[in-house]
Amino acid sequence: MKRRLVRVVFALVILVVLAAALVVRSRFERDLAIAAERAAQGSVMVDTRCGPIEVQQAGDGIPLLMIHGSGGGHDQGMAWALPLVQQGVRVIAMSRFGYLRTPRPADASPEAQANAHICLLDALGITKAVVMGVSAGGPPGL
Repeated sequence: MKRRLVRVVFALVILVVLAAALVVRSRFERDLAIAAERAAQGSVMVDTRCGPIEVQQAGDGIPLLMIHGSGGGHDQGMAWALPLVQQGVRVIAMSRFGYLRTPRPADASPEAQANAHICLLDALGITKAVVMGVSAGGPPGL
């Protein structure tokens, strides 16, 4: 009798844990979708000869290609560089390979990413730009 009670309690505990896990997963997926939608605001996908690249632009003047670190995409780059718009800078904040809506190709090396930066600038009709890479955006920026 005691063993049966222990089994029933154990089974109930397992069911409660599974139900809680399903609720947490559902909320996590919802929160990710909301965050992705919010991060995509203000950006567009640009078709380049290196593939599609997500980019957000602000300002007029000297072009600045802003390359974000590992904590975000174009949104992080724009957060870093947006104050420069008031100084006459055209901020071009792009999402690196695998971030937000920019797909990750088979070769995602810093060299391939640097080539993609050139492809993006070419697609935007920009022949010269200042490049600023933050954190993990530094190697492809070099």
